[in-house]
Amino acid sequence: MPIVGAIAGGVIAAAGVMLSSGEALEALVSETGIAALIPMAAPPLGATARAILALGAGALVAAILWSSLYLLFGPGGVFAGARPREDGVPVIRRADAHPDAPPRKPMSAADLGTPLMEVGVAGAADGAARDERAIPADLDLPLAAYDPKAMRPVPMEPARPVAPLAQPTMVAPVIEMSPTAEPDTFVTAPVPKPVGPPLVETSQPVEEVSAPTPIARPLRAQAEPTTPPTIETLLQRLEQGALRRGRIGSH
Repeated sequence: MPIVGAIAGGVIAAAGVMLSSGEALEALVSETGIAALIPMAAPPLGATARAILALGAGALVAAILWSSLYLLFGPGGVFAGARPREDGVPVIRRADAHPDAPPRKPMSAADLGTPLMEVGVAGAADGAARDERAIPADLDLPLAAYDPKAMRPVPMEPARPVAPLAQPTMVAPVIEMSPTAEPDTFVTAPVPKPVGPPLVETSQPVEEVSAPTPIARPLRAQAEPTTPPTIETLLQRLEQGALRRGRIGSH
């Protein structure tokens, strides 16, 4: 459409220049200043000058009309309508187009395949429908007898147990002691004798100092027999030690 309009406008402008009178054309050339720019177009105008002016006017009008019509009715123009594409992809404006996300064809119901309500029983399209069976006399039959493909006549192997991931905690073994076992004997070390400070002889008179009353030490027990002590002997020894500590602590 822009090309047709431009050609029509150029032809009309050229015809108007060719058909106009010489006086009117010379007056137009003088007023527009074309004669000052192009000396050959100065009046009086001959046939060659008239033809050149007609071609120039036609080309100028055609260029102006083509530019205007292309901006109005060309692709992406103000009055340009969206042309439906054959592949179904919508046509968008150049300002809305993106190079990384081109427009896509919208999804239709035909892309989803056969509608769900129109899907028949498997095998019915080939004419091989399932045969109806009568109820068997013996109902104590495995389910595989009714539909061998649905269930197996022999059950599958059970899954092997999986070992636990957590390691069991190690527990120390418990050793049982017999109640009749006697404790091992132990030999106590002899009590060391008290060591006093060494005596030093001096010529100075020694003042008499009243010494504290010494604590009577209990007599040492007799040597124990080599036989292992009994529980009663150990208890007596424990009581004697407790009494001895109590006496020393009271002083």
